[in-house]
Amino acid sequence: MKIKAVISLLLMLSLCLSSCSYNETELKNRLIIEGIGIDCGSGEDIYILTVQTLLTVQSEDSESSAEGSAVNYTVSGNTVDEALSSLREITGKNPLYSQNRVIVMGSDVTGGKFTDALDFFAKNSESRADVYVAAASGKAADILAFSDENGEITSELIEQAIEEGHKNSFSVDTELYNIVNLNSEKNTAFTIPLLEISEDGSGSKRVKVTGTYVYTENGNTDNLSKDETMFFLMVTGNAEKGTVSITSDGISAGLDITKCSSKIKVKTADGKPYFEITVKCTANVTEYEDSIFTDYTKLNTDKIAEDAANYIRDGINELLTRQLKEEKCDIFRFGKYLMREDFEAYISFSENQSEALAEAAWDLNVSVKIKN
Repeated sequence: MKIKAVISLLLMLSLCLSSCSYNETELKNRLIIEGIGIDCGSGEDIYILTVQTLLTVQSEDSESSAEGSAVNYTVSGNTVDEALSSLREITGKNPLYSQNRVIVMGSDVTGGKFTDALDFFAKNSESRADVYVAAASGKAADILAFSDENGEITSELIEQAIEEGHKNSFSVDTELYNIVNLNSEKNTAFTIPLLEISEDGSGSKRVKVTGTYVYTENGNTDNLSKDETMFFLMVTGNAEKGTVSITSDGISAGLDITKCSSKIKVKTADGKPYFEITVKCTANVTEYEDSIFTDYTKLNTDKIAEDAANYIRDGINELLTRQLKEEKCDIFRFGKYLMREDFEAYISFSENQSEALAEAAWDLNVSVKIKN
C-alpha cells in the first residue's frame, strides 16, 4: 500500500511540474520579440531599449495566434538584461527572443559599449545567433518607432532591406555570430548595415539601408557609402551581384554584375605587408545610351569591359587607401591573411597592426568579362 501511495504521489507531482512548464512556454504567455533598438541613457539607466513585439490574440480554435501588427515598449536599465527583464513587469509575459529579426544600435552606442550591449544576446540560449545587427544613423528608437504607411512591421522591413541590399552588394548582412567571431580577431574591424529614415521625391518615408557602419574601438565614425560597400564586398569575395554605371567612349553605360570572385595573397617585402589582390567579375551590359539605339551585338564589349574594370579598380584603390592609410582600420581581415601566411611577421606587426597596415603596399588586378 505504501508503494502504491508513493507512486501515486510521484505521478501527481510530475503532472503538476509538466503543467507548470507547459504554461510557461505557451505562446499566449510569451512576448514575441521582433526587433530591439539600443540607445545610450544617462545616470543609472545606461541603456534605453525600444522593443518591438508582435501582437498576439486569443482565438477560439487555438491557444493564440499572431496578427500582422506590432507594439513597441520602451525600457531602460543599467544592463541590457535588467532593461529586458522589466518587460515581464509591464506585460506579465516572458520575452521570447527566438523570433527576433534585428538588433539596431543607436549612433551613441560606440566603442566598448557597443560590444557590451550585445553580450546579453551572445550568451542568451534563446537568442538567435543569426539575428541581424544593424546601426542607426541617429537613434535606434526612431528607426523602430517608424510607422510604415502600408502597416508593415518595421523590423520585418529592416530584415528584408538588409537581405536585398546584400544580394545587390550595397549592404553587408552581418549577423550576431559574425560580430562575436570577428571581434575575437585582434585588430579586425567588423562592419554592419547602416540604417536611416529617408524621404523620396513624393514625400513618402521609408527605413533604408544607406551603406555600411564600420565599428572602431575608439568610437570614431567610419561609414562606407553604397558604392564603397560594393567595392568592399568585391575584395572580400562576398559580392553576389551589383550595378555599375560607367562612361565608355563618352557614352553612359550600365552593367549588371552577375558573378564576382576574389583572391588575396599576402607576403612581406622590405619589412612591410604586401598584398596581391585579384578580383574577377562577369557582367551584362543592360544600357548603352546612344541616340541611335545601337544593337548590343555591335557594341565594343572589350572597351566597355576595360572601362568597367578601370572603374572598379579605381574604386577599390580609393577604399583601400582610405581604410588602411587614413582610417588605419582593417575591415578586410588582412591581419588574418598575414597570420596564416607568415605567422612570425604577424606577431611582429600585431602589437601595432594599424600602423603596419598603413605602411602596406598592394598590387590590385581587376578584370571584367562581358557575358552578353
